[in-house]
Amino acid sequence: MDFSYLKPPKQAMQIKHTDEYIKYYVDGKLKRNVFYNVEFEDFEEEMIQKLEDLIRKRKVQLPEQWDKQTALKFCYSGNFDIEMAFQTLINYLKWKENPEYQILTSAGEDILKKGVIFSLGRDKQYRPLIFIQVSKISTNIEQLPPILNAMCVLLNYIQKFMLIPYYVEKWRIIVDLNDISLFRLPHQIIKQIIDVTQSNYTASLEQLHLLNPPFFLVAAWKLVEKLMHPETAKKIQFCKDPSYLQEYINEDQLMLRYKGTLPNIACLWPIINTYRGMAESNHKNMAESGIKQMGESVQKNHMVESAYMSMFESQYYTILTQKEIELSKPQVKGQCCACNIM
Repeated sequence: MDFSYLKPPKQAMQIKHTDEYIKYYVDGKLKRNVFYNVEFEDFEEEMIQKLEDLIRKRKVQLPEQWDKQTALKFCYSGNFDIEMAFQTLINYLKWKENPEYQILTSAGEDILKKGVIFSLGRDKQYRPLIFIQVSKISTNIEQLPPILNAMCVLLNYIQKFMLIPYYVEKWRIIVDLNDISLFRLPHQIIKQIIDVTQSNYTASLEQLHLLNPPFFLVAAWKLVEKLMHPETAKKIQFCKDPSYLQEYINEDQLMLRYKGTLPNIACLWPIINTYRGMAESNHKNMAESGIKQMGESVQKNHMVESAYMSMFESQYYTILTQKEIELSKPQVKGQCCACNIM
């Protein structure tokens, strides 16, 4: 599948990260958010060399796209314990060669089409947004393989097409817990999703937002938070109301059900680029017509019009009902499923 239309908007290239965001210290330990086009500390360079020496010593074959930035990410994943970083790397290489995670299956595609997991929009720093709708996940553990397949393939495409070294290196995940009770929470499946993403997409998470959390989860979090490292706990935020997301995300990048101005979309696979066509006005009349047909009481400002222009322009847009949008498959250009990551 050719997802080159998902490339970040030109505005992303104007981002200038502060020194405090690029790297910082917590309890005397160095942490890093940006890995590309920046200088590394002497300590970091030393750890990279140690890991690469161990890789050569144990004769491990690395991917063609391997670079020192990737090596440093694994050093951080192992908390600068080189043996631990090496074992994480070995597990990653096995995962990367496993087609169950790299090539989209029909069951995995069904998960994406149902909107169990999807990507739509970017935050104020152009980081991709990834949504997980927990109410659509069964507690049946047999559903785990297609969910992991869908998640990994989606993240691979996002990593390949939607990030830019230095400018946009991370993503933001929103876990929608609406209508979830204690007995309907798929604990094991969520745990596996977290484990796979942490192990194979290291240093990629900006923040994890838990949206519409049930009371029992909030109460449990107050106990669990005390046992977690403050830096890890800081990345996890509870949002009782979707409007809270607008602190980080512009409303034109969120659907109506999340207090944004994008229409509620029925099918979110393939991924929609919400920034495509932002500067164009050729489809203004078509966009306004689409708004009327869908019967949404949305203020027709420039942002809303642009979002509709993007969908019409993308050639995947058709109105199914008054309030739903369906996206058909784009043309497949060769075999492009086994994407490289990191």
